[in-house]
Amino acid sequence: MAKIRYFSFGAGIGAFGAVVALISYYVLFSAPFAALGVACVILGGATLTLPESPVPSGAVRGVIHASVMNVEALLEEFDAREKAVYLPPKEGESLAYVPLAANPRAPSVASLLDAPRRLVSEADGVPVLLVVPPGSELVRASELSEASGLEDAIQYVLTEVSELCSSAKAVVTGDTLVVEMKGVKVKTEAAKYLVTLGSIPASIAASVASAVLKRGVSLASESIEGKNSAATFRLL
Repeated sequence: MAKIRYFSFGAGIGAFGAVVALISYYVLFSAPFAALGVACVILGGATLTLPESPVPSGAVRGVIHASVMNVEALLEEFDAREKAVYLPPKEGESLAYVPLAANPRAPSVASLLDAPRRLVSEADGVPVLLVVPPGSELVRASELSEASGLEDAIQYVLTEVSELCSSAKAVVTGDTLVVEMKGVKVKTEAAKYLVTLGSIPASIAASVASAVLKRGVSLASESIEGKNSAATFRLL
C-alpha cells in the first residue's frame, strides 16, 4: 500500500531504459533488448507526466468535512447522543447506526445488518438512525480486505489516501481496539458527531477497522490533545 511517487519511479525506469538501450545497441548488438530499453524510456516519460496526487488532499478533506456536516445536521435533528455502531460493508457500502434511545447494550450487529435501509428503523427493539460516515467511500475506493492488515489499512487510508494525519497505529487486545493518531490535520467542530461517531480521523479508522475485521465497531472513548488523538473502540 506504499504510496507510489510517480516522479521517482518514472525517472528511475527511464534512466534504466536508456542504459539498457545504449548497451544493447552499441555493445551487445541486440535489437530486441534495445527495443526493450526504448520501451522503458517511453514508459518512464509517460509516468513523469502523472501527478503525485491525482486528487489534491485538500479537496479530499473538503469533501469529508462536507459529509460530516451533513451527518451532524441529522444528529442534531434527532438529538442523538448514544455511540454509533459501524458495520462491515454490505453490498459495497459501509454504514453506521446511531441508537436514538439509551440502552445498556448496543443492538447486535446481526440485527443492524438486517435492519431496513431507512433513515430511522429498529434493531433489537431500539430505534436507530442510519448514517453514511465519510469513511464509507474511502473504504470502497481503497478496496480493503482482511488480507490488508488492520494497522496497514488504517495507516494507508488516514495518512496516504486522505492525508488526515501524519501517522497512525492500531492495537487489538481481545475485543478492544486502540488507534493512536499523530499530526492530525483536521479539527472536528461537529459536536454531536464527535460524541456519537468520534473525531473525523477516528470515525474513518472505525470504518476501516469494521471493513477489515468484518465486525461491528463502536467508539468507547477518545482523548484529543492538540494534534494527537487516541481512540478506543469496542469490537462487537
